[in-house]
Amino acid sequence: MAEKEAAFNSSEAMADDATSSSHPGSPDAEHGASSPADTSRRRRLAGIVWDSLEKSPEDRRLIAKIDWFILSYVCVAYFVKYLDQTNVSNAYVSGMKEDLHMVGNDLNYLTTYWTIGYIIGQIPSQIIMASYVPPNIWLPALELTWSILVMGMAGAKNMTTMYVLRFFVGLLEASAYPGIMTLLGNWYLPEEQCKRSCIYQASSSVAQMFSGYLQAALYANMNGVHGLAAWRWLFIFDGIIGIPIALYGFFAIPNSPSTTRARWLKPHEKQRAIERMQSVGRRARGRLTLRTTINLFREWPVYLFTLSFVCYIQATRVYSYFNVWLKATGRYSVAQVNLIPTAGFGILVFFTLVFAWTSDGLQVRWPIIVWGASMSLIGAIILSVTVTHAHAQDPNVPAILAGFFLTYLTTGTAGVYMTYITEVLSYNYLHRAMVIALTDTVAYVFVAWLPLVSFNTGEAPYFRIGYKLTAAFLAMQIVTIIMVAVARKYYPVGKYEKDEDGEVAIR
Repeated sequence: MAEKEAAFNSSEAMADDATSSSHPGSPDAEHGASSPADTSRRRRLAGIVWDSLEKSPEDRRLIAKIDWFILSYVCVAYFVKYLDQTNVSNAYVSGMKEDLHMVGNDLNYLTTYWTIGYIIGQIPSQIIMASYVPPNIWLPALELTWSILVMGMAGAKNMTTMYVLRFFVGLLEASAYPGIMTLLGNWYLPEEQCKRSCIYQASSSVAQMFSGYLQAALYANMNGVHGLAAWRWLFIFDGIIGIPIALYGFFAIPNSPSTTRARWLKPHEKQRAIERMQSVGRRARGRLTLRTTINLFREWPVYLFTLSFVCYIQATRVYSYFNVWLKATGRYSVAQVNLIPTAGFGILVFFTLVFAWTSDGLQVRWPIIVWGASMSLIGAIILSVTVTHAHAQDPNVPAILAGFFLTYLTTGTAGVYMTYITEVLSYNYLHRAMVIALTDTVAYVFVAWLPLVSFNTGEAPYFRIGYKLTAAFLAMQIVTIIMVAVARKYYPVGKYEKDEDGEVAIR
């Protein structure tokens, strides 16, 4: 790792030299190469492109190092997490349905059992990570365990075994999303976090693209190798991918600035990281108490953010059934069923980054969420109108494909959501961690049962109410996130939290 640090210092020194060459007194400045106003303007523009470029050399070096270690881990870890979460869909359309004699809602039950584990695990995981076991131990240890369980799914002979394994995979994966979002909020300032959160979020879309490509390749090249079907090889490969990433996490995760023991951070860098968080009112980690919990539920963010996020998560379920629609039509090969949806994830990656840079550049959050939800609402309305029994003989395939692709876009605002929560709840670390966990937990309570009704796979590809219900959730998501913005303006939070001097800490 010494080589990594040397690379950072070298690159930052070059950046400092390049910057100093245009300062007053340098040869370029003496020849009128640039005025102070021009330099300031360029620095602001550079800051929009990548925020650390307009900061001091010391902060640039620190942020570069944090980016290198934290982002490298969280993006690849979430890639693995989402690969392991969603691979059953690719396996289902690639032979698992037939081999395990799946009927009716069996695919949804796999999601339901995973979701039950996910719901049970989230809040305890956040409490343990916030107060007892540091993230650098907790997060990679759980990832290592669930990767082994995913490989075990390759040997399943019946649906009961799959249900049990999916439950435990969900239980362990519950640590990843809220834990990593909390970790990002511990190290990045408001103008820095949204980009990183959205880059992190985009890794889930890349995972789903990769899962489709991987399953198509396995189906073509490894189906029957050593007596294993291609869908079984998918679980083996997915599990193997996660193991080295988990091992890297034990080294890369720095916990919080006030508790970090990361070897790649120098003492003065740790102190600067603490000062950065203090400058925006983000308090150090503490232990969860009854008073902290009561204060959390006396504030509006836990309710409004949870309501809005519930609508958001339900709205993102629709494109999970894109490949089910493709398979049910009988128009496409196994390879096409796996590959066509990857275009949607490519679109999603692009818009996730557009949302991130726009949000940070304009320093706005809720309008970006409304933007993404509005485009997906158009897609859900298109699907509600076009995917019906009435059009079964002559479906408007281009319109249906456009509708599905549009529904991907609201997912790209997840990082903006988490940044918004972090900013509103800057005054209390535990409140941030708990609200992030609660919003995701309550949202997945609905995921555990609602798809059984709205997207009954026995009704594929028409889904009588699924597309219409998605449109309704998107409309409610838009309304509720606007309510958050109004509440933040007129009802400041943090009034129940006091600093060490006993003064009210409203930030």
